[in-house]
Amino acid sequence: MATTKPKKTASSRKKKTAAKAGRHATIRMYNVGFGDAFLVTLTDGATKQRILFDCGTIEADPASPLPNVVKRIVKDVTDPDGVPRIDVVVCTHRHKDHVSGFGNADWDDVEVKEVWMPWTEHPTDPDARQIRNTQSSLALSLGNWLTARQAAATTPEERAKLQRSGDIVANALMLTNDKAMKTVHSGFAGNAERRFLPEKAIAASPSAHRTFATPVLPGVNVHVLGPSRARDVIRDMDPPKGKSFLRMQGAVATPDGRPPAPFPNESQLPANPVLGTMWPEDEAAIQRAGLLEDLAIAVALDKAVNGTSLMIILEIAGSYFLFPGDAKWGTWVAAMQDPEWREMLSRVTFYKVGHHGSHNATPREFVEDLMPEKISAMVSTRTRAIWPDIPRVPLLDGLTAKHVVFARSDLMATAVTPFHLDSGVVEVDIAI
Repeated sequence: MATTKPKKTASSRKKKTAAKAGRHATIRMYNVGFGDAFLVTLTDGATKQRILFDCGTIEADPASPLPNVVKRIVKDVTDPDGVPRIDVVVCTHRHKDHVSGFGNADWDDVEVKEVWMPWTEHPTDPDARQIRNTQSSLALSLGNWLTARQAAATTPEERAKLQRSGDIVANALMLTNDKAMKTVHSGFAGNAERRFLPEKAIAASPSAHRTFATPVLPGVNVHVLGPSRARDVIRDMDPPKGKSFLRMQGAVATPDGRPPAPFPNESQLPANPVLGTMWPEDEAAIQRAGLLEDLAIAVALDKAVNGTSLMIILEIAGSYFLFPGDAKWGTWVAAMQDPEWREMLSRVTFYKVGHHGSHNATPREFVEDLMPEKISAMVSTRTRAIWPDIPRVPLLDGLTAKHVVFARSDLMATAVTPFHLDSGVVEVDIAI
């Protein structure tokens, strides 16, 4: 990575922007801790469009509480007339670390034109409803069971283990109909249109090219690479050996050939655990999971929700901006096997690093064979005791080997040109 330190003043950023000719995209990453909040602003002369990808955390930076981040975002999208406006809000999936910020009342006054969600959020789609009901029931049941177990625990070790399981389940407990998801589904000012992606009429087959345009984002083509409606795609969660960025030095695969576990004790999962979106056969399997450890079940549930994550490419005048949310292996493989999508992935201009830098998000093939050199990337992350190897050092090293300049939300002070720093925010400006 380059070593030139970025400019830190607002005036220097304005001068830099003013010097640019034509349309450009500014991408802001907010320090939400372990979570995501990205604001994309497309500017062309006097016109401006804004797209917000997610707003949530499960462990905020003490210096940047989530309510403060929400207020900052609202301030950043407020126009000179005093009205906060966002053209599109994207909720990639239901996990707390991506949506909890929408529970803040400050969103009630933000005018939004469209809200995009994965198809699994559609209120009347029978498959989507089945998935939500199954996940919600399992999350609530497991959460209650863990609470009772923790109260009865007799040793610090047992309590700590149950706490780890509870933390993971708490992320999935956003499946209940709380304020955050109510805001996403029916809140904001401005009577926002809701889109559930990919739209069913478009996704006639798993390989369908799911692209649409919307009048609220003129000149932008939106490519929806996931989640698929095919069971075998969104249930395929873990990369086979050698396909992911493995653990740091000295790590080896597990005896059954699976890559090293991204979370503690995940190796205790069976060879074919409950993965991906939960269908009836998955529910039956997890109900029989009495032999599994609580943590293993919690991890399987966590993965199931991530399997429904939106994976989107914004195409703007030949530039491609990749926002994969927490999309996992099945979605990535389907995208890389589709000739048109593979071509887009080989031309990305900007990459929001998937799933906070975990092992089963960014495939090695994408980085080594497809990703262009010298692009900009951002990873919103925070190392936690429960997930000590996130972000994965081999992944970051892989980006560096491709001369990708990336910024980390947990190490904003180390960001280098072309990134610009502000209080609790790092941004990059890309000509398009």
